[in-house]
Amino acid sequence: MAIAISKITGHYQVVIPREVREKSGLKKGDLVSFKEKDGEIIMNPVHIVRKDQAYFWSKEWQESIKRSEGEIKKGEYKTYRSGKQLREDIEK
Repeated sequence: MAIAISKITGHYQVVIPREVREKSGLKKGDLVSFKEKDGEIIMNPVHIVRKDQAYFWSKEWQESIKRSEGEIKKGEYKTYRSGKQLREDIEK
């Protein structure tokens, strides 16, 4: 890993070197967090998730999605021509 150096400007702004931006996938407007640990400054990308969509990113939901995708790839699914057919199958 190469060391990249940047200068702090008058408003305490720092330019993130191109190779770091490209490797981390950072884009203009992205949010980042800063943490000081043992004299080092650690910067991490932050992704804000709306509260009403947080369930989607839970471990359980993501595992369920992966299982479903695997079942679809294996052809382990049913199709229904109507909601009535689906309801009848569920109620069995």
